[in-house]
Amino acid sequence: MAFVFVATAFCSIFLSTEATTSFRGNLRQANTSTQDLKAEVLEAILAMGGRLSEGRLGDLEGVMRPTFDAMPKNSAGNLEHAAASYVLHRLFVQRHGMYIKGLEPAGAGFQRSSATEVLQDRVPTFVQSLFEERLKGQGLSLHELAVLAATLEHLISKEAIARLKLAYAAENFSEAERISTQDVDELLDTYMTMILVGTSNKQDLLEDKAKLFSGYQFWNETQTFARQVRSSVAGSREAEEPFVEGISFEGMRQIVEEIGERYGRWQDAECQDLKRALMKKEHRGTGRVLLKDFYSEGLKGQWQFSESVEYLRELGALHAGESVFIANYVNAHSNCLSSSGLYSICCINECESLLGHLEAKIAQPEAEVETLLALVSALPSATTPAPAIAGDLRRRLEDIARLHGGLVPIHGRLFAQWLHHVYPRECPFPHAAGRTNPMTADDWLSEKGSVVSATTEEMLEISMNASAAVLDLPHWTEEEELLVKPKAQMSLLPKLGIAFALGCLAQLAAKASKKQVLLPMTQKEHFC
Repeated sequence: MAFVFVATAFCSIFLSTEATTSFRGNLRQANTSTQDLKAEVLEAILAMGGRLSEGRLGDLEGVMRPTFDAMPKNSAGNLEHAAASYVLHRLFVQRHGMYIKGLEPAGAGFQRSSATEVLQDRVPTFVQSLFEERLKGQGLSLHELAVLAATLEHLISKEAIARLKLAYAAENFSEAERISTQDVDELLDTYMTMILVGTSNKQDLLEDKAKLFSGYQFWNETQTFARQVRSSVAGSREAEEPFVEGISFEGMRQIVEEIGERYGRWQDAECQDLKRALMKKEHRGTGRVLLKDFYSEGLKGQWQFSESVEYLRELGALHAGESVFIANYVNAHSNCLSSSGLYSICCINECESLLGHLEAKIAQPEAEVETLLALVSALPSATTPAPAIAGDLRRRLEDIARLHGGLVPIHGRLFAQWLHHVYPRECPFPHAAGRTNPMTADDWLSEKGSVVSATTEEMLEISMNASAAVLDLPHWTEEEELLVKPKAQMSLLPKLGIAFALGCLAQLAAKASKKQVLLPMTQKEHFC
């Protein structure tokens, strides 16, 4: 499995690698009028709705409907920006294991180091902004969300084809020729190197592939995964073309698109291994690991458990300076692989599937306390059988309902906090906005001037002297944050979103004019 290990492994394997191609620094290079380009892209996007089959759109609508039904609606019965983003986020995690950049739930953002970095990760957001502008502030219906989702899938497909073309060029294959199974596997090794490292030029690509082959612990598993996908797709094509030897570029396109479909969920097995390792040290069923036990494992050579106290705190994984939240640590954005300009591959948040079950049953943005208690009491997780709701948790839920006039908003911070206490190993503790500032290891080094790892001396000190008493205290904060603000506070389609859209469009035009592959070099980063 090739996932959580990537951050540390690549720091040593690719220590001298520098970025050579990205979205950055090209906002002023476009010759095309941004207004004309905006109109052109919008026309192309909306035209997709007519070319999409009703079956495909119906499939997308069916997957999104439970979450859509559970979202707060505007007066037109549609979703505003935050709710629409959330529904799309859930769709792409559920279908593809992808975290679309810019579509994370409200409150999950963090400061970026530059405006161009923000723009880089706002490509999906500018598409959504264009849809919303065209719809004149009426919000997005389920059907329009399906067209938008198909548009984003199309952008992801185009990015995969761009990677494939670069792999062909790096291996000196012609896109017009059919290639043997052996050559296909060589191409797939090159393609997977781009996914893992983000390399975007021929010379570095082959060098990085050689480094992965000799120095990356999970390279064999990655190769096996790619070959299994190749066998599956190629087998279907052989049934259609039984007497044709080799695989065409079109066949390779289907293989790499299927890799994109499966990779996000395949790599999550590594996340589950990490979760199980933490659970072996869990303290009294709390979903937390004492910091002294965490570092004891790090001192045994478990490289995952060596982050400094300061870094764990900024990730949102540290509780009261004495313990580590299992779910927050596993789902930390620093564990995301981000070689795509459109999405990140992260550990899949198990809490979202639990919430999805509640959404499907409730089909409303709010629910009564007794309804939620009945549903949750009958809802097991991967590690918790049908949970018994203790008296204090029942009172907490009643308090949330009183705060909101008798009903519990199921997409609010307080309910997320309640779910964390019911399912502490699956549901991350939801820190209030602004309390944490997640960074990649590279960003941390750049801003703080220090590495993310604790020293051996620091780990020894904590492992020998830290106290466990604080872990037994209840951890509850009263700050409420809603995914969608009450209607009186809503502001439709902030102009800042359109500014992001125009900036991204200009940037894309500049890149297109240079015919560069739009693959940023960042190896591991959390989405914006």
